[in-house]
Amino acid sequence: MDPREQLDQAQSLLARAGVDEWEALAVSSQSLSIGVRGQEVDKFSQAHSQGLALRILRGRRLGFSFVLGGGPDGLKRAVTEALASSDASDPEEALSLTPPAALPHEPEVFDASLANEPLEAKVERARQVAAAARSVDPRVTHVHPAEYGEDSTQVLLRNSLGLELGQRSTRVAAMANAMASQEGQQEEAWESDSRRFLGDLDAPAVGRAAGEKAVALLGAGPVPDGRYDVILHNQVAADFLELLASSLLGDNVVKGRSLLARRLGEQVCSPLVSVLDDGLYPRGLGSAAFDDEGTPQARKALITGGVLQGFVFDRLWGARFGAASTGNAVRASLKAPPGVGFSNLYLEPGPHAPQDLARQMGRGLIISEVLGGHTADPVSGQFSFGAAGHLVEGGLVTRAVKGIAMAGQVLELFGAIQALGSDLRFFGRVGAPSLLVRGLSISG
Repeated sequence: MDPREQLDQAQSLLARAGVDEWEALAVSSQSLSIGVRGQEVDKFSQAHSQGLALRILRGRRLGFSFVLGGGPDGLKRAVTEALASSDASDPEEALSLTPPAALPHEPEVFDASLANEPLEAKVERARQVAAAARSVDPRVTHVHPAEYGEDSTQVLLRNSLGLELGQRSTRVAAMANAMASQEGQQEEAWESDSRRFLGDLDAPAVGRAAGEKAVALLGAGPVPDGRYDVILHNQVAADFLELLASSLLGDNVVKGRSLLARRLGEQVCSPLVSVLDDGLYPRGLGSAAFDDEGTPQARKALITGGVLQGFVFDRLWGARFGAASTGNAVRASLKAPPGVGFSNLYLEPGPHAPQDLARQMGRGLIISEVLGGHTADPVSGQFSFGAAGHLVEGGLVTRAVKGIAMAGQVLELFGAIQALGSDLRFFGRVGAPSLLVRGLSISG
């Protein structure tokens, strides 16, 4: 069933059930994934999926349901389940639907050329990932997986207030895991990249990066315990930004689970730190003209010059806080109602090339990988991560480092930033440059 026809049938069923306030989201997607071992294809999958999610309000009680597939029986079942869900819910005065509003310009997120590229060219791209990883160094002995993938998605959103929105988007990705061996030691490294447009994806570069990272870790060992100046590689910096960002989510603020709940207008980070969430970021993986409730997207300054400017909200948590939605309703999938999330969250870059940061640091560590990021406590901000990277002496990399742990508190870390790299990169919906941080606790 066509997604628009699916919406029409759902609307008709809701009207027959006497539901006056409702929202329906229809999603249709196609995906392709290709993996190679050596140069032989060992993974190939194509899939089409379709589904619809419903939210209804009856007596301020929220009902939610979803259906995967497009058949009429599934739609009837979804309406019945939404009614039952509403009956079991407590009233919530803060709940409301999104009225129609003028949208900003629609960001570029759809690459029409994907549909016209021959399949063999896509297979060859996966082979290029594997070949590039192996070409780095003879010590790269194993590359698997090496993959290329893409998906194309259509979203249609309609509600009882007259809202009617739609968008098409694409995503392409390459990924590789490389293993390097030397004198009985083995090290492996993972690299991936995702883009909206095929022309922005350098698949061989992904393979090369995986191979280079694996080789660079050969001969790694710990360093003595102490406080070190540290350069956080942009991927690691993005991990720490995610930890800080938990305190910028409006639901956490209202629930008292935010480090920043009562600190609006205060200096909370180094004056070098400015954090934005931009739903209209050019070709961003989180970019769209509207969020998952239909609220227009925008660019939001959350921290400017280290000063806390605001939080992000969907409609429910904005109302509970006493603020409007910031366009930050995000659905993890059709199987869950929207919650508060980020579109394209990033730390603004600085003027320094990564090698200039190393010269400025003089002696210290470059941290290129952290382990156990999920173990951090977002409420207290305390973290203790395993880490790997390189020792820097005299501004130059001297050897690889692993088997160390770094510990601290996230606001203290962001307060100790001394310089920002120019190498802003997004990892999914979160982006950061490399960061020079003074005096982190390292144990070996």
